[in-house]
Amino acid sequence: MTKKVVLAVVAVATIAVLSLGLCACTLVVDGIDVGDYVGVQYTTYEYFNTYCTVSCYLPSSDKKAFEELWEGEIKEMIGNIEGCLSLDGENSDVAAFNAAAAGETIEISKTAFGAFFLAKEAYGVTGGAFNPAIALSVDLWGFSPRFNEGDYVPSEPYDRKDYKNELPSDEYVAAFAGLSDFSQTEIREEDGAYFVRKADVTATVGGEVYTQQLDLSGIGKGYCADAIAAVMRKHGYKFGYVNIGGSSMTMLKNARKESGADLGEWSAKVLSPLNDGSNYFKAYLKDVSLATSGGYQQNYEIKGVIYSHILDPFTGAPYASDVLTATVYGENAALADAYSTAMCVLGKDGAVALAGRLEGYTYTLAYDDGKGGFRVLSNADGALL
Repeated sequence: MTKKVVLAVVAVATIAVLSLGLCACTLVVDGIDVGDYVGVQYTTYEYFNTYCTVSCYLPSSDKKAFEELWEGEIKEMIGNIEGCLSLDGENSDVAAFNAAAAGETIEISKTAFGAFFLAKEAYGVTGGAFNPAIALSVDLWGFSPRFNEGDYVPSEPYDRKDYKNELPSDEYVAAFAGLSDFSQTEIREEDGAYFVRKADVTATVGGEVYTQQLDLSGIGKGYCADAIAAVMRKHGYKFGYVNIGGSSMTMLKNARKESGADLGEWSAKVLSPLNDGSNYFKAYLKDVSLATSGGYQQNYEIKGVIYSHILDPFTGAPYASDVLTATVYGENAALADAYSTAMCVLGKDGAVALAGRLEGYTYTLAYDDGKGGFRVLSNADGALL
């Protein structure tokens, strides 16, 4: 399903960006008079189990051309990226990897290679706090896509009928955590082809043999957001933004002057981790990618303990640090996705240490104050609300 909205207000689950407003005046941004530009916005719900919104300011004469770009090259690219990285797609490189034997090498697409490469980079920079090789653990705890389907029934030996009220076996938790050494997964390019070698490690539980499994959803939306923005720039569109699922964004320039912002900047607000609909932080941004992660977004509670969809790769269980939410922005949305997730896993002190190793990335995190509220740490040039 695709919707076209002209001059619409953007209000998203995690990040809010102010509306595409009108201006009948001369306004010059980076040498371009955008005073008479119009705003268009397209949204599709066909990919990544969420929405993908593309907004653009452009001359009114370009509206038809941009619509064709959206319906053609952009949507085709979104479908290709999702197809390559999905867990069960017919032509999925990730699914092919997961089906391979331990130690086996398979050929993958250039698109998948790009995502694998960034995942390896993030894994190394974060010391393993971001780790895509925890797909079995994600499935074990009930956070993989099949649990979102209305007709879910147990199908794996480790499944629980009422998984939101019954914890998984410690035996499976430990076994699956033992398969998550992503450093053993090797990728390479050779004569224009791309290959990945699966870690040569197995675990046997209840007579079943398990191998390392990948889940690249932690960077997939950011990877796609940057790819869409690159297409927009390639075709000469410099004003607008891409928003996938509310947690991954790539911003171009703003063609409207917003109060408090420098010319060309968007006002981005981050929702409070208290889940009360309020915002707790605002920053003015342009030509940057942004991602937010938080344990409050997807979780369930058993006997007073909240279990989040963000897993700690070191334990194989939902993370339990004091960081409630982390927002990271910089040049790459996929890496921002990975770094914000890692900051949640690492906790306040570890997150600050990680931020000190990141060049060109800015962070804001909210951490538990022990009194039912939160405190904020940031190196961002923004304001608390």
